[in-house]
Amino acid sequence: MKKIIGIIGKSSSGKTLAGNYFKKLGADFINCDRVVSELYKTNATGSRKIETFFGNEFINKKGDVNTTKLGIFISKDEKKLRILEKIIHPLVLDIIGKTADKSDKEIIFIEINAPSEKILNMCSKIILIEGDEKKRTSKIKVEYKRKIDAFKKLSLRKPDFKIKNTYNEKDFLLKIGKIYKILIEHNNSKCTNR
Repeated sequence: MKKIIGIIGKSSSGKTLAGNYFKKLGADFINCDRVVSELYKTNATGSRKIETFFGNEFINKKGDVNTTKLGIFISKDEKKLRILEKIIHPLVLDIIGKTADKSDKEIIFIEINAPSEKILNMCSKIILIEGDEKKRTSKIKVEYKRKIDAFKKLSLRKPDFKIKNTYNEKDFLLKIGKIYKILIEHNNSKCTNR
């Protein structure tokens, strides 16, 4: 039976490294930021919807979404951010669902970078990666504190796993491997108990 596992955490905590390692171990990995990047390309559904709702000033000469300009615009107005989420999140959700359906892997990891209740609800388990705060710049600390606070407000359930990333890659990947083993064993035991 397929399982979708969400990976959350602050920027530069190691979510992508974890996802890529899970893939190397035999799982599938979907990076939501990459999904959004594809949606923001010329003539993609996301870029067309953004042009319709927000205007063509947010589309660059190539026809892609000007993410810097859009980011500044929505950061000044919470309502605009909610509109953008209502436009983009269902599209991301649809792509995740289709990608998961096509996957031949029993476990699919999703790197979730923006709080979305529907995406979190797709996940049977949540992994929180916590980076070493001492090794972060103050800008990253301030910029992404709000994001994790939003995840906490959105999901009343606690993460099923927490990984502390001390930025020792060997140690970090060892922790990832242990979690993967637990998930595989749990999934296999459920299958055999049917």
